[in-house]
Amino acid sequence: MSDTAPPVRYRFGRFELQPDERRLLDAGVPVAIGPRAFDLVAALVERAGHLVTKDELLERVWPKMIVEEAALQMQISALRKVLGRDAIATVTGRGYRFALVVASDGAQHSAPSTVPRHNLPQPLTSFIGREQELSELKGLLDTARLLTLTGSGGCGKTRLAMQMAADLTGAYPDGIWLVEFAALADPALVPQAVAQVFGLQEQPGKHLTQTIAEHLASRHLLLVLDNAEHVLEACAQVSDVLLRASAKLRVLVTSRERLGIVGELIYPVPSLSAPGPEQQTTPEQIGAYESVRLFVERAQLQQPQFRVTAGNVAALALVCQRLDGIPLAIELAAARVRSMPVEEVSRRLDQRFDLLTGGSRTALPRHQTLRSLIDWSYALLSGAEQALLCRASIFAGGWTLEAAEQVCVGDGVDGKTLLDLLTSLADKSLILAKEHQGTTRYGLLETVRYYARDRLAERGEEATLTRRHYDYVLSLAEVADDKLVGEGQRLWLECLDAEHDNLRAALAWCCAGGGDAADGLYLAAAVGWFWRSRGHLSEGRRWLSLLIEATSSRPDSPVRADALRRAGILAMDQADYPAAQDLQHEALTIYRRVGDRRGIARSLQNLGLVAMEQAKYSAAQRLLEESMVIYRELGAPLGLLLSNLARVTQQLGDHAKAQALYEEALGIQRTLGDRASIALLTHNLGSTLCFQGDYPRAKAMLKEALAIWDELASRLWLASSLEDFACLAWLQGQAASAARLWGRAASLRDEIGSTRSPSARATLDPHIAAARTAMGNEAFESAWAEGRSLSLDEVTRELLES
Repeated sequence: MSDTAPPVRYRFGRFELQPDERRLLDAGVPVAIGPRAFDLVAALVERAGHLVTKDELLERVWPKMIVEEAALQMQISALRKVLGRDAIATVTGRGYRFALVVASDGAQHSAPSTVPRHNLPQPLTSFIGREQELSELKGLLDTARLLTLTGSGGCGKTRLAMQMAADLTGAYPDGIWLVEFAALADPALVPQAVAQVFGLQEQPGKHLTQTIAEHLASRHLLLVLDNAEHVLEACAQVSDVLLRASAKLRVLVTSRERLGIVGELIYPVPSLSAPGPEQQTTPEQIGAYESVRLFVERAQLQQPQFRVTAGNVAALALVCQRLDGIPLAIELAAARVRSMPVEEVSRRLDQRFDLLTGGSRTALPRHQTLRSLIDWSYALLSGAEQALLCRASIFAGGWTLEAAEQVCVGDGVDGKTLLDLLTSLADKSLILAKEHQGTTRYGLLETVRYYARDRLAERGEEATLTRRHYDYVLSLAEVADDKLVGEGQRLWLECLDAEHDNLRAALAWCCAGGGDAADGLYLAAAVGWFWRSRGHLSEGRRWLSLLIEATSSRPDSPVRADALRRAGILAMDQADYPAAQDLQHEALTIYRRVGDRRGIARSLQNLGLVAMEQAKYSAAQRLLEESMVIYRELGAPLGLLLSNLARVTQQLGDHAKAQALYEEALGIQRTLGDRASIALLTHNLGSTLCFQGDYPRAKAMLKEALAIWDELASRLWLASSLEDFACLAWLQGQAASAARLWGRAASLRDEIGSTRSPSARATLDPHIAAARTAMGNEAFESAWAEGRSLSLDEVTRELLES
């Protein structure tokens, strides 16, 4: 028996390839093809179903020769005429794949018995996360014939589309075919790019798009159009024609902007999940975030020993959060781990465009650095869109249409077309648009904002825009300061919540010398009540302290007095009574020098409150009564002043008189519609009734107050409400409930940096001590600890429903 192996024969359809004889048979009849074409088909058939790159084919067919790529394309075209259009698939920009089912015999080689009908590239790295998106997209493609994945550059649109297509390779009898437009510069060549994938050529007297439509008319396949944003109109036209011609065709598009044709379903691709700002995570917990898993895996490709530890977990969380969960940015950051620890990567993110470079050499040029990624999108914008994007970077934490009208309009940005420009930028995934309570709020990813801010400086507009931004924020704060006393309190508090980062940016500009410190002081004084209501006590004191010191050369400024008075209130809320008293006295001195009677009355009242909080009730009563004389002269509402006098009276033991004063004050404030003061008065009245033993009415008053504090999200007073509900529970014999509520109140005070005053401690501590004794120390501490861990929303809802 001969030891010679039998020759290899490849069969596909009616054809047989005999490499040893250098013959191609068609139904047993030799086909006349040239030697180059034979070498080419042999190279493709031997690796049927797999990508064979252009370089590999050139080396195989024209060894050691320099040949133009056109020669390869000509030979491929000739083979398609012989074998059929579908025999050889084009992998755009890479090479070709033999697409027919190949069977072989002989012992030397074996080809796949089945060939996947697609031209999708094989991924070189693993796919991370996106389980929910994949599931949603597959469901959407069952009903939508045109599905467009949109999103900012680098958000992972292409990778998601490729993974989705790979998962669906068995779902389309005629295959899944990818057309890549990234390297295509001329929109007129879009039909050619699609035709090349199917091996189609132009026919005389017929538009190429029509030829493609006829070829696909009866086929059931998925066509993937990748990176379409720069050839958008051409892609839209081709897609529309093809979808109308073929009932079974599905088209999946990736683009930073929608095609904008009938039947298109838009799917905005979100960034990968990332830890939130200031969110505490452990090495075990942080793996739940997709962006973190991506960073870790890609970092380990650079540095196999890389691990998440207690030492680097905070830095890793910050990197993923500040890079907005953008996959490309995270991969570029992870690549830096080969030369620096993740902590240093985190510290250098303010210079992210210099740091995040050096992507894969085989990647698209615009994917090799973070700057080039956004350069690509920026270059596709009109002049007005570029101007608006740059100017919008002046906002921190987002903006409204009204804000853009005041800050961004002019010099190339027309107010009449502003909304259209914002919509266009949102369509292009460069700005974010979210609706909240009937108003659209716009924003920028941090990475895009950094880029646009650099461009704004290059345009020479930064100083002008920063001043406009300050003026807008100040005008908003001034209106809010007036509206925070009255029926619109909740809406204006929510407005300042939304603008808090803009407030901070404007204050930082004033403190850094870009603006006038006096302007900053004016702004800080205007938002003092907001800081107090929302429990931003330390932050408010810090801004006010910086700006008060920076304006010390203007001692008789009324604005300075207002700022001192507001700072004194915040200091009192943190039980810093020496500072509170000094600040109020300094404010009082200025008010007296400039003859501001209302300011004098307010400072006297605040000094009375400081004395009362320290349990100096006689001094408090004297100061409050002195303030009342001036309030009566001015004809000002006395509700809050009567309330403060009632508190002093209550602490001095005359609960009946205190109740009468509270009820008189409450009547005044209900007439004014001031929700916050109504809550304060019903709270204090409920506390008085509680200690008089009128528990049903006390509970009703405390619930009314709690409902308003919850509505206004006023965390400082929510803590006081919980403490008084705890006292009520204790007095009604519910010691465990009382301990839990005291524990939750203590936790809330820790969160906002507030401390119970000596006056409050004098009232509450005896009840807390009695409850501890009644329950036993261990049971009391357990209930207290349980309370500290409870959700504030759940506790509030339970109390309101009880």
